[in-house]
Amino acid sequence: MKKFYSQFITLFILLCVFQVELFSQASVHSSKGYSVNLNVYPVAIVPTSLPCAAWGYNYTVKLNYNITFSGNSSAALLWTLNGSVGCGSNTIGFPLPLTGGSGSTNSYITSSYVPDCYTATVASKNCNRINLNINGDGINYQTVSYASIGTTLGIQLMAFSADLAVNKVKVTWATASETNNEYFSIERSTDNAQWNEIKRIAGAGNSGSLLTYQTYDESPVAGTSYYRLKQTDIDGKFSYSNTISVKYNPSAKGVSLFPVPNTGNTVNITGISNYSNHEVTVLNVNGAVLFTTTLTKSSVDLPSLNAGVYVIRIKDKTTNEIENLRYVKM
Repeated sequence: MKKFYSQFITLFILLCVFQVELFSQASVHSSKGYSVNLNVYPVAIVPTSLPCAAWGYNYTVKLNYNITFSGNSSAALLWTLNGSVGCGSNTIGFPLPLTGGSGSTNSYITSSYVPDCYTATVASKNCNRINLNINGDGINYQTVSYASIGTTLGIQLMAFSADLAVNKVKVTWATASETNNEYFSIERSTDNAQWNEIKRIAGAGNSGSLLTYQTYDESPVAGTSYYRLKQTDIDGKFSYSNTISVKYNPSAKGVSLFPVPNTGNTVNITGISNYSNHEVTVLNVNGAVLFTTTLTKSSVDLPSLNAGVYVIRIKDKTTNEIENLRYVKM
């Protein structure tokens, strides 16, 4: 019973990590072993109570946010976290809490005169660009940008991601609601210009509940590929998500692990000339991140893992080149 309880707790923790990864529009990884998972999107335009004036009017964009920490979350320490939303040609900033959490924040924008100051919506103001500024312990100052779909056409898209799994790319997304949604298409491109449909998944039609979807590109192309989600309504109207790039390298180029299989927690890595430039990430077979750290030498101490097959991802932080190696824990 004690062993079963321990396994149950481990499974519960891994599911929580997977959910955090799934519902994040962007994730930033720290060299201290934690990740910041960011989900920020506009939900409404707060109507003005003033008359529509010839010189324009101010309107408020309401944004929802959900900011969580995963991995070594006890080490999480942010110094900067704020953002801006783009509505048409206007861009304005908004604050976000350094300690994470869920809630709402506002952004105030001045618009030129149009006769919609009482009825403006996120769609009519074209509020679909999010920029997030972040830095902290183990995180260099950087700006994360993505297109926020919000309530485009018949769905409210909460998240879309594409990540390397074992010799394939895992594509996940989630919707908060769907209206007359016929199907989703996963499209892939090697040049971010010419796109091909590689998967088609039926939509829910009509739904007011949170739904999650997952599929795989079982035959990824070597090098950098781009993925996007196309959503098609029953009447044939369609929209696209933001684009995500994934770099796939099917060969290990001399980098190897030992011992494999491993009965302990220490892994030795050979074939790397400058270890401090490399980041090591452990993923389960579903692609969920279990552990991340930066190398300081030719060996690394992993956390205690259940017996099974895993992927050890080795990323060169100077070139962003990624190696995916099979790892077996006994």
